[in-house]
Amino acid sequence: MEERLAEEIRLLKEKYPNLQFGEKYAWVMIPDFSLPEGYNRKITRLLFLIPGSYPQGSPDNFYVDVGLKFANNNLLTSYSEGAQIPIQGAWGCFSWHPEVWQPSAEIQKGDNLLTFMKSVNLRLREMN
Repeated sequence: MEERLAEEIRLLKEKYPNLQFGEKYAWVMIPDFSLPEGYNRKITRLLFLIPGSYPQGSPDNFYVDVGLKFANNNLLTSYSEGAQIPIQGAWGCFSWHPEVWQPSAEIQKGDNLLTFMKSVNLRLREMN
């Protein structure tokens, strides 16, 4: 699995060059993730954990710097603060998981960390 994760991290780094990851690929963090318009900030740290069941099991939830809101100060749905994760700092958690997760032995023919991040981007663009 580590070989597969190393390749998927390489693919993610093409899109997110400042990406960081934990020991044995336990987590992935994008320290300068650009948020779509409509939020109270333009950039946040974004983190997700990689489950031990990966790639059969998808990442579940993603985390951002605490205090994220819409620019009009409305609160976000499926978001809570005070998440306890293995990275220091104050984090907010989006309860999020892909509706369909179909990995393949060939990384680019099925779901992977890049498709998970595409789903995160879509979630953040929902603006609710």
